[in-house]
Amino acid sequence: MLKDYATMSDEQIARLLFDTTRMWRAQLNTVLAQYELTASAWSVIRVLRDEGQGRTQKELASALAIEGPTLVKLLDSLERLNWIERRVAPTDRRAKTIWLIDSALPQIKEADEKLGMVRHAILDVLDEQERNDFTKLLSKVKQNLEQMCHESNNQGDPI
Repeated sequence: MLKDYATMSDEQIARLLFDTTRMWRAQLNTVLAQYELTASAWSVIRVLRDEGQGRTQKELASALAIEGPTLVKLLDSLERLNWIERRVAPTDRRAKTIWLIDSALPQIKEADEKLGMVRHAILDVLDEQERNDFTKLLSKVKQNLEQMCHESNNQGDPI
């Protein structure tokens, strides 16, 4: 017989986290709509800007924890809107590397400033100690999830 590990508290926390993430994403999508972007597309731009350009599509999909076909749709859209370009990888002509287009950098800066205002408005209800506690707790949960994902990728079973 399997033990029921899910307590009502676990379920409430999970739902709260899911609902908060969904609403946060909706706020981001509202801002990004004026650039014809979504939060998912923005995550591609953010990774390229903050963690380095010139990644292959496979590396980028891994960094974003999404499937290749999902990334391809995002990249097609970003390329059509002139935010990114694909280049042939220097070490493997079959692979493509992804680069931000220089002419998109002012729009990226503008969008990031607007997103920063949204983040501030969302988190403004927390004082400094609450922000520190919140960050510490979320980081702890994230680290646990990262470990679980790593183990499930190696074993095929999340628990």
